[in-house]
Amino acid sequence: MRHAIAVLAVGMILFTLTGCAVQYITPVRPPTGFFITNVEAPLSVNFSKTPVCDKRGSSSTYYFRDPIFTGLDFAWGEADLKSAAAAGNLATVEYADYEALTIFGIWGKFTVTAYGN
Repeated sequence: MRHAIAVLAVGMILFTLTGCAVQYITPVRPPTGFFITNVEAPLSVNFSKTPVCDKRGSSSTYYFRDPIFTGLDFAWGEADLKSAAAAGNLATVEYADYEALTIFGIWGKFTVTAYGN
């Protein structure tokens, strides 16, 4: 009986720790800094035959974390290619960039900019 309880207890502990072992993988993971981070980088990686486009559209997501009172995170907005293309009236998207701004890990803004025709 003790063996079954010990196995059950170890199983419960391992089950509760699985969330720490699994990391969420995102398509874009900008580097993080301690005070202020501002990173701009391309989302596209194939530039050999990419045309230069003047039309562009942007969409942003904002993030706020309350570390003192509630510990809750709040995020709003859509930072995706579809929203960015709609904001710029783009029929086709040729390439895209992103910009990530974080201040003390409490406030952040993530912007996707799409370029096209």
